[in-house]
Amino acid sequence: MSHQLKQCIFHRKLLFLLVITASLSFNKVSGQAKDSFSLKDCIQFTLRNHPNSSIYANNAQVTREKIRENKAAFLPSVSANTSLDYNIKLQTSIIPAGTFSANETKLQMGSKFSTGGYLQADQTIFDKSSALTIKSARVDKEIADLNVLKENETLIYNTASAYYEVLTYGEKGTLLRDNETQYKQLLDILKLRYEQGVVKKSEYDRSRVNLNNVQSELALNDNYLKLALNKLKNAMGLDLKAPLAIDQHVDYSTHIDLQLINELDTSKLTDFKIDQQNLSSKEIDVKKKKAAFLPTFSIYAKYGVNAYGTEFSNAFSNWFDYSAIGVKLSIPIFSGFKKSSQLKQSQLNLQTQNLTMKMNVQNYKLDFENAGNNLFSSYTSLKKNKENLDLARDVMDASAVEYREGTSTLSSYLDADSSFKEAQTNYITSLLDFLTAQIALEKAKGSLSSYVTNLK
Repeated sequence: MSHQLKQCIFHRKLLFLLVITASLSFNKVSGQAKDSFSLKDCIQFTLRNHPNSSIYANNAQVTREKIRENKAAFLPSVSANTSLDYNIKLQTSIIPAGTFSANETKLQMGSKFSTGGYLQADQTIFDKSSALTIKSARVDKEIADLNVLKENETLIYNTASAYYEVLTYGEKGTLLRDNETQYKQLLDILKLRYEQGVVKKSEYDRSRVNLNNVQSELALNDNYLKLALNKLKNAMGLDLKAPLAIDQHVDYSTHIDLQLINELDTSKLTDFKIDQQNLSSKEIDVKKKKAAFLPTFSIYAKYGVNAYGTEFSNAFSNWFDYSAIGVKLSIPIFSGFKKSSQLKQSQLNLQTQNLTMKMNVQNYKLDFENAGNNLFSSYTSLKKNKENLDLARDVMDASAVEYREGTSTLSSYLDADSSFKEAQTNYITSLLDFLTAQIALEKAKGSLSSYVTNLK
C-alpha cells in the first residue's frame, strides 16, 4: 500500500474515531468538578511551579551576566594600590676599588621606612580573542534560552503522559465497577436459585469466585490509580500530599491533529536549533584559538605618590608625586606549541559537531517517522478494540439474559464474560497507547507548545 493511500485511509478512519470517542467520559458523569484540573490546567501549573522551570531560567540569567562579564574586557579598568615597607636591613652595594678611591666603597642606600601608593587606569584597544569571547557568550545565551524551551517541552510531555495514565486507570476502574455491579446482580439471582435448589452450589461458588476476582482487580487498579496520581503530581511539581482532582471528561477532538504531515521541518525543533547554536559556538571557538596568535594593544595612565623616612612618623610626610602614561603591546612569539595544539583541538571539535548535527537530523526524522507510524497503528488498534469491546459487551449482556431465563448454561455466560474482560484489557491498553502516541508525535514534530495552546 502506498504511503499516500495509507495516509488517506488514516485520515478517514481518524474522522470516524472522533465520532466514536468524542462523547466518551472516563467516569461517565455529567459535568466537571469545580476544582478539577484539565490537561491544560495541569500543564500550566507545571510550567509555573516545577523547580526545573526556575533552574533553567536561572541558568539563562547566568549566561546574560556572562555577557556583561566579558564586555568588561573592553571597558576601562581602574585600580588603586598602596604599600608601607619597613626595611629591617638595608641592602649594601659595593663600589669597586679605583672608582672613587683606592679601596672598595660600601654603601647602604634607602630609608628605613617607605610609603607609596598609586592609581592606575588601563584600557584595552585591541584584543581579538576577548571580542570573540563576547560573541561566544551571546551564543551561550541563545543556547540557554533554547534549553528553557526544551525543558518546558519535556515538562509538557511528562505531564501529559502522566495525565493520560491517570485517565486510563480511571476508565479501567469504571469498567471494573460495571463488571462488579453485574456480578452482584447475577450472584443475587444465583443465591435465590441455589436456596430453591434450582442450581448447584458449584455454579453459585463459581460466580462468587468471579466476583471476588473482579473486586480484587478493582482494588489493585485503585492502587495503580493512586500511584499514577502521585506520578502526575511529581511531574507537575505538586506536593505528593496535596489533593488533586482531574477532569476525567475528555473530548478527543481537541487532541487530534487531522492535518497530517509527511515531511519533518527540522527548523521547528528546539533540539535542532540547539545543535545549530552549538555549531556556531564551535566555529567561534576556532576563531578564538586563531586570534590567540594575534597581538593585543592597550593604553594606561598612572599617578602615584611616595614618602620616605628614617622613623615611622616621618614615613607619612614629605610626599613626592609622579605620573605616567603609556601603551602596551603584547606580541605572542612562541608558546611551546600550546596554542597550535589548542587550535587543532577546536578544529576537531568543530568537525565532530558537524557530524553530530547530521546524525541528529537523521535521528529526528526517524523519531518523527516512528511516531507517525505508532499513531497510525495505535489508532487502528484502538478502533478495533473499541468495536470489539462494544460487541463483547452485547454478547455478555445477551448471555446474561439467556442465563437468567434458563435458556443458557453458566459456562456459556462465563465464556462470554471472559471474552468481555479480555476485550476490556485490550481496549484499555490500546487507549493508553493511542494517547501516548499523540503526544509523542507532537513532540517529534516540535509542536508541543502549540498543542498546549489549542487545548481547551
